Amino acid sequence: MAEDEPNNGTPGSQSGPYQGPRAADFTPEPDHSDDPGYVTRTRFLSNAAFAGTGVLAAAILVPVVGFAVASPLQGEDYRWVDIGPASDYLKNPPPYPNPTPSTKIGEVASLAVSGPSSDADRRIYVVYGLKDPTTRPQPTPGQPAAEFEAQFAKWASSLRADDFDLIAIWNRCAHLGCPVAYSPGSAGYVCPCHGGAYDSRGLVTGGPPPRPLDRVDIKIVDQSKKFEPQDVEAGKDRIPLAVAAKSNNPNLRVLVGKPYSIDQQQQSFPLSGPGEPVSGTLSHLYPFQ
Repeated sequence: MAEDEPNNGTPGSQSGPYQGPRAADFTPEPDHSDDPGYVTRTRFLSNAAFAGTGVLAAAILVPVVGFAVASPLQGEDYRWVDIGPASDYLKNPPPYPNPTPSTKIGEVASLAVSGPSSDADRRIYVVYGLKDPTTRPQPTPGQPAAEFEAQFAKWASSLRADDFDLIAIWNRCAHLGCPVAYSPGSAGYVCPCHGGAYDSRGLVTGGPPPRPLDRVDIKIVDQSKKFEPQDVEAGKDRIPLAVAAKSNNPNLRVLVGKPYSIDQQQQSFPLSGPGEPVSGTLSHLYPFQ
């Protein structure tokens, strides 16, 4: 039997269109690329991902921005609070006619102060002492006791009222806000939480605090005298410390008022929160550092 000739289109040949049964005819999908109202699954998932990312970013950034911007702009209400007669705080003033190393220089008092709201309630240390505590002599290793006593007596005898000031220190640690405690032995303050250490004026001497302890404005007034609000604002009601320390006037009272922050050079700044530096480069980066 002879073979079929190729390409002749007869049955049994290997050429020509397929004429057998088909499973299904192919129908091309319609093209919606030009239809803005048509949402594909890919586009839907992409939009959902973008929306979720936006919500997550807002949840993170809004509190951070609010903490960074709103807090400094929100001032604290305060009032002048009478904490007692000046004689309760101006103790052990100079001069010291026969001083010894055990002579008590100045005074530190601790008390709680109530503000116009619970947020303004605080414990403070009222310090009547040296403007520059570093001037106080310390014994050197091996120094004879008699020699140091003579050195101390000479220094203490030279102290005058102008060498002293009166400050009020807030006991809130500048690191994370833990309450610090005064240590008479070291004449400084120690934070029990993270080891922050401060000297007698609240300046940082060790540990993680980014700035010194905050202070509270303090003044001495004569309660028997009346002043207009503008005179009080200008400070005309304040009695000089050197005058008050020598006075026996029972009408002299100590008042504390608005809290504020300081840097290591004791320059004043608006009140800042725990962990917030008030000077240097990091003060501009907080809370993003």
